[in-house]
Amino acid sequence: MSGKVKLVRVDNRLLHATVALNWSRFVNASQIIIVDEKSKGDLFFEQVLQLSLPSTINVKILSADQLLAFHQELEKDTDTRKINIILLFKKISDVYSAYQNGYPLREVQVPYPASRFLIKKLDYYYDDKDLQKIRELQKNGIRFYYQTTPMDAKEYSIFEQIRI
Repeated sequence: MSGKVKLVRVDNRLLHATVALNWSRFVNASQIIIVDEKSKGDLFFEQVLQLSLPSTINVKILSADQLLAFHQELEKDTDTRKINIILLFKKISDVYSAYQNGYPLREVQVPYPASRFLIKKLDYYYDDKDLQKIRELQKNGIRFYYQTTPMDAKEYSIFEQIRI
């Protein structure tokens, strides 16, 4: 993962107040890259998402296939002072596809479902296919953790319970 990518998050709600306000300020984001196969190329949707952000932050929607090429171009840029990226995946399957395509990942943040105090087993929130993908990614050294806001601690333990 590029040093320019400050946060990798899976959130099917995409840009909402927590991401647009809290996380973008916390990481001083200049760009939010959304990885969503179904929304790639939808310029209208991209423009609507842009409206939820300050004009200093750009949004771009890519497919998992396009992400690696974007990453390679980003790595060629040696001026890292102004580039802080939030990489936002809509689904676990998009994270998995990006990794399969060669995109380097270390950690993936997932917002707490509903209330962190009511967390049940992961199979309550994820289907078997997603859990299988999470396990495969974990086998390759990628860590998943719950964290909703920058003020919350990273919670790895629930995801570590599903490791094989």
